Amino acid sequence: MTNAENRILIISGGYIDDTFLSELSERERYSMIIAADRGLAAADRLELSLDLIVGDFDSVPEDVLARFRNKSTPIKTFPKEKDKTDTQIAIELALNNNPTAIDIVGATGCRMDHVLANIHLLLLPLRQNIHANILDLNNRIYLMDKSFSIHKTEQYGGYVSLLPFTEKVAGLTLKGFKYPLDHVLLNSGNSIGISNEIKDDVARVEFSQGILVVMEAKD
Repeated sequence: MTNAENRILIISGGYIDDTFLSELSERERYSMIIAADRGLAAADRLELSLDLIVGDFDSVPEDVLARFRNKSTPIKTFPKEKDKTDTQIAIELALNNNPTAIDIVGATGCRMDHVLANIHLLLLPLRQNIHANILDLNNRIYLMDKSFSIHKTEQYGGYVSLLPFTEKVAGLTLKGFKYPLDHVLLNSGNSIGISNEIKDDVARVEFSQGILVVMEAKD
């Protein structure tokens, strides 16, 4: 993915590899960085400059929060008992800033309920035609509602998996992959799209209806 003029990074509270996050923030030069709750601890460890902090802060040490208060970083505090996760709040606030793209780090980890919820939250930017990625050391996860291409030199890892986000994805055709498909109806409860590999310089994913979860993964 190329740098965008108004690309926003959200640091959430799941698993974060510090080296990965540090290199990502330096390379992409985000126009805005938002920390959501426990993601603040990672930002503190790496001494990242933040533009906004959100959350109920039930899992953030008070001394960490105090350091950012002393820096006059804007902080939006929400009650622990609420109808939205801190990550959803961060995404909605990011969308209010008219981003061209959103990257989310700390959205994966051992809490699979949060991981699944975070993948579903990618629907919020998709509805506004804004590309959003969940990123970690081994995965790039995003939603697509229209046909697209992946350049082999730009893919995140050696594997590309496609899962139906909607109940069905119609007319799925894969070109330039090790395992091609030709106008397949991809239904929920089917694993045919897992662990494909790009064979040509450019791979093409075409479909006529539905939304795909795309996972580019390293082994």
